Amino acid sequence: MNNPLVPPARRSLAASRRTVLRSVAGVAVLAALGGSLAACSQMPTAAATIGTSLEEMTTLAKAEGTVQLIATPADWANYGSQFSTFTEKYGIATPVATPDASSADELTAVKNLRGQKTQPDVIDIGYSFTGKAADEKLIAPYKPSNFDAIPADLKDPDGMWVGAYYGVVQVGTNTNVVEAPQTWDDLLDPKYKGKVALPGDPRKGASSIAAVFAAALAHGGSVDDIQPGIDFFEKLAKSGNLVSITSPVSALSTGQAAVVLDWNYNFLGMEAELKKSGVVLETKTFEEGVFGNYYAQPVVADSPHPNSARLWVDWLTSDEGSELFARGGGIPARYIELKEAGKLSAEALAKLPEAGVIEKIKFPTVEQGEAAGKLIVDQWAQKVASQ
Repeated sequence: MNNPLVPPARRSLAASRRTVLRSVAGVAVLAALGGSLAACSQMPTAAATIGTSLEEMTTLAKAEGTVQLIATPADWANYGSQFSTFTEKYGIATPVATPDASSADELTAVKNLRGQKTQPDVIDIGYSFTGKAADEKLIAPYKPSNFDAIPADLKDPDGMWVGAYYGVVQVGTNTNVVEAPQTWDDLLDPKYKGKVALPGDPRKGASSIAAVFAAALAHGGSVDDIQPGIDFFEKLAKSGNLVSITSPVSALSTGQAAVVLDWNYNFLGMEAELKKSGVVLETKTFEEGVFGNYYAQPVVADSPHPNSARLWVDWLTSDEGSELFARGGGIPARYIELKEAGKLSAEALAKLPEAGVIEKIKFPTVEQGEAAGKLIVDQWAQKVASQ
């Protein structure tokens, strides 16, 4: 089990955390883990008592003593501070299994570890995975105490999930190597040959899909039409400018790439590691093609620590949890409300994208995301990956 308070030594951040589906071997490990633990860590068959108020849930959660998490790296959107502050306040441990797993891996873990103490209590998945999780009955409805204050496009109306934070696509450049691009079309310049990268494969994860969406918006597309984004990356691949990488932080540190597209909060999370490597990083949100999206935090159905699970979701959407997300560059779901009420600190606001950028963000629906993902799966191999 990884210590959630200590960042991974050489983190693969967005390259695998919800941006690259882990290998078949990795999924097999999760499956094997589920089988090997089944005999020794089965949960009691009796239904757990779940509090009917936040106060009662808090009391029961403290008795449970643990909320089992997955795929939440300590340096992703400041999750490390969420862990430590939550534990300090409630005395509840926050162990994290496979912190750099993908959303697909999370759903696999829920199924393979069902009925065991190591099954996740809460998952943190890309929005396009929420429908699948609900359809497969992997998640349970829960409306946190701040549910009414969360914008409609950041929650399921029946409470199947809420999205506690979101980000915006940015371009990060190692300016020791190359001048920072100022527009999407700058990326096609020959001076960026072999230097531009997505954080992963968009057929398999949310961060890279977001970059394709952003390129589509900049080239006449929309959340209903991602085709111009695919076409743009086809040009980028044919030019020789687009390269594949194992992880953004490694690529920027080693020279595998000099320009990477990723979430704004991921660049904040890799700052310390890049500084050690002497990288001078410049980040920018292109004026054209502003695209942001959220990650959802559903409670897992019949999880081992049901009260702790619900308390954790409540925490992430609370004033305190929102402040901690903002300090890590994650735009809290209740951003507008908290900003207008003066409840976000100056330090937190300074870590977020400019207000004008945030105002431009329009979230696609789950259905629009699923349609875009299908088109990418259908076309990416031939148009982009084969170049």
